[in-house]
Amino acid sequence: MNDSQRAWELAMVLIANGRIPFDPANPSGSVKILNKHLQALEAALHQQANTGTPLTEISTRERLGKNNSRRPSLVCAE
Repeated sequence: MNDSQRAWELAMVLIANGRIPFDPANPSGSVKILNKHLQALEAALHQQANTGTPLTEISTRERLGKNNSRRPSLVCAE
């Protein structure tokens, strides 16, 4: 399996787990976000193959240009 295929499978798992946002009501924006994540995942997989370094969430965030670890907050309905 090549890096593109592995990146796609990882992205689908991350979408299913809510780690990559995907909004069916906004397909254009969601595809742009997905594309950015796919590029970062593929680059990380390629780097891992070349250097043998393990993939980390930090390296993926750096490639996506995210320096903070902001997580979405949960909202409770009363």
